[in-house]
Amino acid sequence: MIQEIIFSNEFQRAFKRLKKRYHSLPEDFKKLLQSLTCNPQQGSELYDGMRKVRINITTKRKGKRGGGRVIIRLTVENTRLAFLYIYDKSDMANVSEEFLDEIILQIDRGQMSPGNN
Repeated sequence: MIQEIIFSNEFQRAFKRLKKRYHSLPEDFKKLLQSLTCNPQQGSELYDGMRKVRINITTKRKGKRGGGRVIIRLTVENTRLAFLYIYDKSDMANVSEEFLDEIILQIDRGQMSPGNN
């Protein structure tokens, strides 16, 4: 059961940028968050506890496959859900491991924000 949800600074910046392009993103993200709270193991596994999850961006009208991707990490015995990064699939195919490692370092330095986005 998820007890804590946190957001990386990179996630927050990317979310804000995407929200300007896709006005449905906050509502779409709420749906994804509800889904992840029930089943945090969805999506494809990357490495080091990270997963890539599809997000349907309604205003894109492309469905989940053409929508966006959210990189998450489930930690502390599956009770803390960290949102690491979000991106539009048409902007970027994948996120590099080096970039994700840098975000993990942010987590270790405490550069995360609790609460809702």
